[in-house]
Amino acid sequence: MSGPRHPSLPGREYDRIFAVLDDCGAARDLPDLKLRLMDSLHDRYGFPNTTFLTGPTFRGAFRDPDPVATGRIPAILDEYHSGWYLDDMFSTKESFSALARTRAISHSGLRSLPSGAVNYLQGFLYRHRLRSASVLHLGLAHSAHAMVGIFDDEGKEIVGERLAGLGLLAQQLTLLARTLPGNPEGSWRSNLTPRQRELGELIADGNSNEEIAAVLSIQLDTVKKHVSHILTASGARNRVEFAKIVLTEELSRR
Repeated sequence: MSGPRHPSLPGREYDRIFAVLDDCGAARDLPDLKLRLMDSLHDRYGFPNTTFLTGPTFRGAFRDPDPVATGRIPAILDEYHSGWYLDDMFSTKESFSALARTRAISHSGLRSLPSGAVNYLQGFLYRHRLRSASVLHLGLAHSAHAMVGIFDDEGKEIVGERLAGLGLLAQQLTLLARTLPGNPEGSWRSNLTPRQRELGELIADGNSNEEIAAVLSIQLDTVKKHVSHILTASGARNRVEFAKIVLTEELSRR
């Protein structure tokens, strides 16, 4: 994903960003960063309900079986893993595109939620009295992904300068996270360009060529050429077999 752009922010937002980076700067590895970041988001921003999920692809992060979670979230993780993660509103193609631009979004900024995502919002989050939700996207070593969820039970939505500041924070945390040990590189990524790895993740997440072209804003013929190269490089005979390769590597990391 290309780097996001952020507007000028007031000093108080920069103070929070620097404080979180200072809290997380001594992290020894990715698990240590997860714990430090969750504590810092509570101390510096007052966010009581948070999650930190990781995976080898964008949507794969939502399948993380062992995320770090705080506040009221641990009590509902089993239900989330029972199937709600498949319709998480932040795993949609619209969310993918928005996070590529800003690194941080709030649920109210998503305008075209599919029916499953609407059901997730109303039937899962609202039912557990979580009235607002935001997410930060972090890039990890070897093109893996992290999703940091922030939930509020009073409906205090993160918008404006605060959301822009969190996007800048996510950008800086990405630079830190990529230097930490933890995420071995999957073999399917070998000999692929960063763009092809990004496209490969979209294939593994079940997107069609047309959907990939729309998400990445590239021509359909370009997508087809990349798909052909990715399948050949990975040794997969078709898209289903390629998805199995990606999933197998994901499971081997757990």
